[in-house]
Amino acid sequence: MNEQELRTLMRDITLEQIHTLPPALFKQMVALLLRSLGFRADPDADTEVDGVDMLAWDVEGKPWVVVLRREIAVLDEPTVAQFVRDLHQTYGIERGIMVTCGTLTPEARAWTTRAHVYLWDADRLQKMLQLAGGKRWKIETENGGQP
Repeated sequence: MNEQELRTLMRDITLEQIHTLPPALFKQMVALLLRSLGFRADPDADTEVDGVDMLAWDVEGKPWVVVLRREIAVLDEPTVAQFVRDLHQTYGIERGIMVTCGTLTPEARAWTTRAHVYLWDADRLQKMLQLAGGKRWKIETENGGQP
């Protein structure tokens, strides 16, 4: 699927569609989302590291580990703590992004303030994919939508 076709699919993607995407297509979408955010990311590059789905580099050239965990229904604190330990001890990288098609516990979410990690749950992922695909939301004003 080319980039324009991906963006078209992303613009109105539903949570149900996200859950049923083939793994390779899901990975392509996340890579395109990362590029939309200013990262360099190639979904087809071999990371040569078990458990790492993708590497991305931010605008400063710093590497980020990206893991896609669609199968996790509830991302909890022990899972995020292990991810952060792996970032430092196994991968030797300080920053990471963990993507889930589930939800985050408050304890898991707290790691985003203690470590250089982004945690994207299903709702956040859906909105970010839609924005990267070109969707725009209408903002209603207090007087019934009239400027």
